[in-house]
Amino acid sequence: MATDGTGANDLESSRVQAGHLGIEGPFGVPVPASEESVSLAKDELNLFDATAVAVSSTAPAYSLASAMASLFIIGSVGLHAPAMVILSFIPILFIAYAYFHLNRRNPNCGASYAWLSEVFHPAAGWFNGFIQVGISVIFCVQAPIVAATYTMSFLNSVGWVNASTASSTKLLTIVAVLWLVLITFFCIYGIRWTTNFQWVLCIIEYVAVIVFSVGGIIKVALAGPGHHYTSFSVSWLNPLQVHGLGNLAAAMAVGTFLFWGWDTAVNLNEESKNPSRTPGRAAIISMWLLLLIFVINFVAAEMLLPAKDLENPNANLLFVFGQQFAGNWAGYILIFAVLSSTVATTQTTLLPAARITYSMSRDHVFPKLFATIHPKTKTPALGTAILGILALVGIVVVNYNSTAGNIIATFTLNVGALVAFYYGATGVACAWAFRKAWRESAKFTLLGIALPLLGGIVLLVIFGYDLYTGGWSGMKWDIMLLIISAVLTPIVWFTKRDVPFFNQPMVSYDTIEQPVAVG
Repeated sequence: MATDGTGANDLESSRVQAGHLGIEGPFGVPVPASEESVSLAKDELNLFDATAVAVSSTAPAYSLASAMASLFIIGSVGLHAPAMVILSFIPILFIAYAYFHLNRRNPNCGASYAWLSEVFHPAAGWFNGFIQVGISVIFCVQAPIVAATYTMSFLNSVGWVNASTASSTKLLTIVAVLWLVLITFFCIYGIRWTTNFQWVLCIIEYVAVIVFSVGGIIKVALAGPGHHYTSFSVSWLNPLQVHGLGNLAAAMAVGTFLFWGWDTAVNLNEESKNPSRTPGRAAIISMWLLLLIFVINFVAAEMLLPAKDLENPNANLLFVFGQQFAGNWAGYILIFAVLSSTVATTQTTLLPAARITYSMSRDHVFPKLFATIHPKTKTPALGTAILGILALVGIVVVNYNSTAGNIIATFTLNVGALVAFYYGATGVACAWAFRKAWRESAKFTLLGIALPLLGGIVLLVIFGYDLYTGGWSGMKWDIMLLIISAVLTPIVWFTKRDVPFFNQPMVSYDTIEQPVAVG
């Protein structure tokens, strides 16, 4: 990589002043001796580990519990919800290809933050990184509250606590905080502990969701006439039956939320074996597994449940589905699956947030504390703890503030829009980064340039339309997060304009393997 002249002298000056001893940090800038000894754990995750993290991050049981009713009640979607799942999958799969190719060139745990910084502009990368961290912290507020609710519902359903105790705000807050503390402990204690915990939680939720979904389909198929079930129709898989751009955009925002999280595997690239290949492969594999699970579950729900249940925004559809399939015991198992899924996805949301802030701090554009690596656990322990504390404060505020509680109600659609934004920006960045490599092969031109660009444009349109039509009513935390990021980015740029991060040369790739300078 060569510079176009901008910041070249600053980089050389930094090398001299730092007393370089042989190790280089980002942008070729030497790392002082005091910072060389500790880094993230290397070679910890294989392909199976990374895939488990990716699918756990998406948390099928939690995502289904949160988004199924939302998708069924959108305009003309109705029984065509499986089609919207498939339609949402397509552009996000294209973004998974973008992550794969960009990670090959720069396996940085900041992922999208780092890539946008070197392809478009450092300010664009910082803006994008801050938004991802903001989404993650808000999710780590929302998900433990959901986990606490499911915990108390489960205890109430088996008769261990009464209804009034299960709905106690104080007790729900305590349980949510306890879940968050446990999750934060695992994230701090080490990536291997975290991954092993993910394997356990992943097995619980996947077995429950897949077995009950397939069982539901078989039950309807064997029931015969005289039962109030719905026969499968191929039209359920036809997105053309969904009318209106607004309905389509809203449904795809919810669909984006369903698939959100697979990119966690890429944020753990510096802790993976073969970091330039394994995380990207895990991301793509996880996408196909998730599509299979979501489509089977949506089809099973439509076959087994009456329309009044599907279109009830207050229904716990997975619990109702379990009851309809095999009675209360099956509903309780699915409640437990959602609980384990919620805990898993909270953990795998805190993980990438801590890695993104670590990468930003390592680049000297975020508070220095976030770059502190624990010498024993090899994790960004202090940064993880700080993010956990922020989420803990958020849990208390949300539970004791009815207005802030709208975060829970509006989370699915709002987060879907913001995820569409940063996924979309990454897809466009991939196409732009490899724009000179189109002659390499027809296959790469398709998978590395054309499809990421198409997926990126589609997702950015979804983001823009949702932002345009969403208005300012209610708890529009997505708009507030965008505004905060937009205000902070130029402030950081101005105050940190002399650091190498804001003077790095932009890159493009004229072949798949070798970068060249822009300019």
